[in-house]
Amino acid sequence: MISLPGIVLIDDTELELNQLHQSFIEAGYPCFPIKFINNDDQNESGIDHVKLEFLNPRVIITDLNLYEFQKLDPVQLASPIAEILRKIIKEGPYILYFWSKNESLVEEVMQILKNRFPDLKLPLHWGVLSKSEFWGGGTKLTEKVETLTQENKVFYSLFNWENKIYAAAQATTDSIFKLAKPPISEDISDFINKTTTKLQSMLAAIGNETFGIKNALEEPNLAIEMGLEPVLHNHIRTINEDESVSIWSDAIEGIGTKLDSDLYKDVRAQLNSFYHVEDLDEGAPKDKRGSWLEFRPEYLEDENNTEKIKNNLGRKIKTLINEEFFDCSKGDKIKRAEVHSTIKLGFVELSAECDQTQRKTKMNRYFLSAMIPKEYESFTFFGDEARDRAHAGIYRLPNIIVNGQEYIVKISFMYQVGAIPFFNKWLGNPVFRLKDQILSDISFKASQHSARPGIIRFD
Repeated sequence: MISLPGIVLIDDTELELNQLHQSFIEAGYPCFPIKFINNDDQNESGIDHVKLEFLNPRVIITDLNLYEFQKLDPVQLASPIAEILRKIIKEGPYILYFWSKNESLVEEVMQILKNRFPDLKLPLHWGVLSKSEFWGGGTKLTEKVETLTQENKVFYSLFNWENKIYAAAQATTDSIFKLAKPPISEDISDFINKTTTKLQSMLAAIGNETFGIKNALEEPNLAIEMGLEPVLHNHIRTINEDESVSIWSDAIEGIGTKLDSDLYKDVRAQLNSFYHVEDLDEGAPKDKRGSWLEFRPEYLEDENNTEKIKNNLGRKIKTLINEEFFDCSKGDKIKRAEVHSTIKLGFVELSAECDQTQRKTKMNRYFLSAMIPKEYESFTFFGDEARDRAHAGIYRLPNIIVNGQEYIVKISFMYQVGAIPFFNKWLGNPVFRLKDQILSDISFKASQHSARPGIIRFD
């Protein structure tokens, strides 16, 4: 798939669109011009003739009066803009500029977009490119274009970083291509054949070594992409390193200083989720390392299975929850029952990484886990609130957000289950997957717990 440039220009007048396009070209910015169609009933948004699935712009420059209304009503002006933004903005961030002679109406149009279209993804920054000021092109418009992305410093730093990643990916491809080029070739056909063959061998070797031969056969994309990641990361670190330092320091208030505690509390769970959690669909595999699977509700709630669960885990579910995951000495009976009803029991897949890579896992290893809503956090501390877990065999994740709700997640190393995931009746739908960094920490702590020494002593 080819990703189109991150700058999109929209105008219903060919001449004005071309002039704006030329200014971006002269400024050295690749962009994608779209001729807005305002006289076709089959083209509802005016841009339906464009393959919109390839667009994910960061900068949008659009004419304000796309339907050439004679009487300029801000409500009428805002409607086609809203339709365009719905079509081409996937998430953001983006900045929005209006290429217009009617600068005085822009602020009112922006207010209408905010108030009348609540589902609209709003820009991080907006402004005006005045046709009155810049009409005729020339260096003045080009100079203005060069500074557009810098007017919001946070946007500029993110946009710059995004382009740096793209440049690093190109540098990674360049470097492996350079290795594959033959020192001598007879003609162009010989050069193509030798280079292609060597590239195939090198990439196959990278994928096989990174992911294991069996896994690489099943998931070649993932195998090769993961294999190229270390080289990509090295290029990211070295491209424009000095410039990047100044860009981030200028844009990010609070970098290098202690953050305001209230603001930090508001973002902690979101950042933990960003770094450590990947949401999964119900149809996701149950055997992937790090997957958190629900304890299948139909099995858990069937009273006929109560004794089976107790025989396998050594405890009734209620007793197990009380011993492992929350302080049952708090609150009254009604409150404790309320907490119990909101706890989600499940299992974290934690088989050895090398075994999973080489497809040597015969029976997957799962640890019992619980998700407790943040509103009941006080029940997850013990005694005088100094302890946040019942015993040393509990791993407490940093708070995370799953399906829009914040949870405390605990894993018990005391309860390990070996299972063939697609036949086991306990394992329900996958909910999320823990990412590699936190999985390494959990694996280390689990190994520490299982290998803890014990002695016979007489005091």
